[in-house]
Amino acid sequence: IQDMDTLHAQSDLSSRFEAAGLQHAVLAGVDVAKEEKTVYFARNAAQGGVDLDKPNTTIGTPDDGASVDESSRVLGVRSAFEATAFGLYAQDLIQVAEHWKLLAGLRYDGMHGEYTDYDYAGDRIRGGGTVTADAVTDYQQNIYKFSHRFGALYQPAPRLSIHFSYGTSFNTSGDTYSYSAETVNTPPEESRNIEVGARIDSADRRFTHRFAVFRTTKFHERNTDPLLDVAVLSGKRHAAGFEWDFSGYLTPRWEIYGSYMWMPIAKIDKAAPGGRGEQEGERPALTPKHSGTVWSTYLLTDDLRAGGGVNFRSRQQPNRNPGWYAPGYATVDLMAEYTVTPERFVIKGHVTNLFDKLYADQLYPGHYIPGPGRTVLLTASLKF
Repeated sequence: IQDMDTLHAQSDLSSRFEAAGLQHAVLAGVDVAKEEKTVYFARNAAQGGVDLDKPNTTIGTPDDGASVDESSRVLGVRSAFEATAFGLYAQDLIQVAEHWKLLAGLRYDGMHGEYTDYDYAGDRIRGGGTVTADAVTDYQQNIYKFSHRFGALYQPAPRLSIHFSYGTSFNTSGDTYSYSAETVNTPPEESRNIEVGARIDSADRRFTHRFAVFRTTKFHERNTDPLLDVAVLSGKRHAAGFEWDFSGYLTPRWEIYGSYMWMPIAKIDKAAPGGRGEQEGERPALTPKHSGTVWSTYLLTDDLRAGGGVNFRSRQQPNRNPGWYAPGYATVDLMAEYTVTPERFVIKGHVTNLFDKLYADQLYPGHYIPGPGRTVLLTASLKF
């Protein structure tokens, strides 16, 4: 049983101006975030809680009355995580020649994380352990780091542009909302992404296609040293593939758009020492070869739009389970949008996973979490 609270705020500033005889398009901003996660355990009778009666049921009869009153549970705190973070960023897109633009960007992130682990007597809380924690362990981590972004855009013709981009990023050991003695002092993992692509518009400007090839490399991947039992940045992996996005109008009222990713290359370049986890040469877990979406909408009246789409993903392998795969799947979504007041008041309805398909969304070594079932959402947006 878990509680999670998140707060995010962001502010951007954009400006266009001329300096030193060159045109500049500058984007700068700041974002802040605060995240809290608390994990609870259910106390048994010996711990001041209750021992719930769990009646048997029969497969195929889920509505036979065999249920548990979860509201009667008495909870205790097992662990608590809290993190505050901020980011400062700026980038400048410079027109250096008639057909050329250069991009340079810099981001600075800071993060402070705290994690408290409560250890209870008696078989890790179960089996009559005490209510008061026998040991309370606190961990703290501070990360401050720069990320970079560079790019170039070449537009030889009004309907064609070619781009190159290079960017770095990182993630901390606090991404799992917990720390331990093995991970609290581990520096961030680092990644690098390189992409080359193009955008092509049709002669009548009704359709746009975007193509790109990419290579993403993760350096200094966290692994566990088998001798010291601490996290070390010893791993490396990479993935490469192709992306295609398209959008356009079949008629003035009928729009179609979608995306497709093909990732034929994904490889563990340097594995954890000691033969644990994924091995060198293997395809990393959670890297499907094919994924994408196709959508279409139609403007029924000037105020009412309706549409639907298909989302798909090919099979993929769970963590540390070579030879096992979760099957691929496809889900269908529907939407409708009614404009009450143009550019001010809009009502939207969405149905996701229309056919209530059961599929494995999040994969772990010993279990999976199904994707959301059929969901109906109704939202309204009002701009002042």
